[in-house]
Amino acid sequence: MTKLIDVQNVSKSYWRNSLEIPVLNDISIEINQNDFMALMGPSGSGKTTLLNLISGIDKPSKGRIIVSDVDISSLNESNLAK
Repeated sequence: MTKLIDVQNVSKSYWRNSLEIPVLNDISIEINQNDFMALMGPSGSGKTTLLNLISGIDKPSKGRIIVSDVDISSLNESNLAK
């Protein structure tokens, strides 16, 4: 199977003044072409944050996100928009 999305050891934190708010911690997931997946969890568990990272809306604090063999976590805004 062809790997479509590869999330490698991704963590994401937000900052409120000097307070770090960890949302995702060391998440890894592989999604192959033609896979069907669902994200489930309670409110505040990081589902939307993970989707925002995979779509390139947000950048991970740590780790890499590879979509169609492109490491989107290292792209600047201009290249990400393309």
